Amino acid sequence: MRAERITGRVAYHGEGAFWDDRDDRLRFVDMLAGAVVTLLPTGTVSRRQVGEVAAVIRHRSGGGYVVAGARDILLLDADWGPERSIPVLDDPAMRLNEGGCDAAGRFYIGSMAYDMTAGAGTLYRLDPNGRLGTALTTVTIPNGLVWSADGARAFHNDTAAATITAYDADPDGRLLDPRVLVRFEPGGAAPDGMAIDADGGLWVALWGGARVHRYSPDGILDEVVDVPGAHHVTSCAFGGDDRRTLFITTSVEGIEPAARGAGGSLFAVDLAVAGAPVHAYAG
Repeated sequence: MRAERITGRVAYHGEGAFWDDRDDRLRFVDMLAGAVVTLLPTGTVSRRQVGEVAAVIRHRSGGGYVVAGARDILLLDADWGPERSIPVLDDPAMRLNEGGCDAAGRFYIGSMAYDMTAGAGTLYRLDPNGRLGTALTTVTIPNGLVWSADGARAFHNDTAAATITAYDADPDGRLLDPRVLVRFEPGGAAPDGMAIDADGGLWVALWGGARVHRYSPDGILDEVVDVPGAHHVTSCAFGGDDRRTLFITTSVEGIEPAARGAGGSLFAVDLAVAGAPVHAYAG
């Protein structure tokens, strides 16, 4: 399959895509620019500055949004006004980097070192009552967290380790019994953002790979989507009226201007399978 480029370059480092079904539009972040980018029904995009860094955005079940900034979590109301800032990190050498919500409404967000120090990152868990805990430690570039439909399994990428890892997810939000589901060749394309479909398939954006892979829940590669002209593919999300369009974000981080091609653009491909619902933060 081949994705279609549907915008010009709209981000330096597009990430964290999700379909906002309240407004029927795609939202993602231009992470290192600190902006939320929205694909409007007209096909154009709008930008909203939210901070120094915008690592990921998701719904709040009571209205508004949760956004991970550089070192804190921002709770915004339905008009994008700030309600609360929850500190997570106090080390300026670290920043937050992508996450997601489970079916119980807990928000998980990873951290990483700016210099990508191996094992320096943590996956944090923000409970609906605002309590912050730790879900995983010694990660390097945490990315692409999704859950199976029954909530019993979670899948998480570490881009630097080039692995997709499966976990047992217990009712208290702990991620247990890690086992590597997919291991990529060192020095090649690596897993970045990820979406899950209604059949449990994992759609994985490949940093440095110009494509998206679909893996079965058992880790078997069974679909490939080419993303022409975009070397760094960063995240993907199902959207549209029937959730059968896969939207794909890309980046030009670390690429010389003359070699950027279609990087930083948004792509889309229509699929036979629908995406699973994306959960909201319950706080």
